[in-house]
Amino acid sequence: MAKKPIFDTSVFPDYAVRIEDLLLSCLFPSVIFYELVATSIDDSTLKKYERWRGLASKNKLLINPTASDWWETSKAIRRLYLMETEQPSKIKTLRNDALLARLTVMHDGFIVTHDVDDFQIIQKVMPNVKIMTAQEFFDY
Repeated sequence: MAKKPIFDTSVFPDYAVRIEDLLLSCLFPSVIFYELVATSIDDSTLKKYERWRGLASKNKLLINPTASDWWETSKAIRRLYLMETEQPSKIKTLRNDALLARLTVMHDGFIVTHDVDDFQIIQKVMPNVKIMTAQEFFDY
C-alpha cells in the first residue's frame, strides 16, 4: 500500500478546499477532527467536518488511537522531557502532535504540516515519522 498523507491541523486554514478534494486518498486520525471541531468554528464548518468524518469512517480512512498508541505516545513525550533539549512548556504543546506522529508511523503514512519544527522535535523520539511541508505537498 502506498503511503497516504495525514494532514496536521496547521494546514487546514490554507488548504481546506484542496484537502476536501483529496478526502478519499488520505488518512484522518480522530485527533485531527478533535482539534478541528474543538475550536471556534461556525455551524457550516462543523457540518462540513461531520460530513468529512462520516466519509472517512465509511471508507475506512478514519484512524483512532488504541490504548497502546496512547501508552507509547506518553512514553515518547516522557523521553522528550528527560532529554531536556526543549522547554517543558514547548513539549506540553506537542502532545496531540506526538499522537498524530504515532498514528502516522503505525499506519504507514506521512505528516503534511506547516509546523515542521514541531515534528522534528518529535522525530527525536519517533525517528520513523515522515514529514512533508504543506507547500511541498500541495505545490508538487
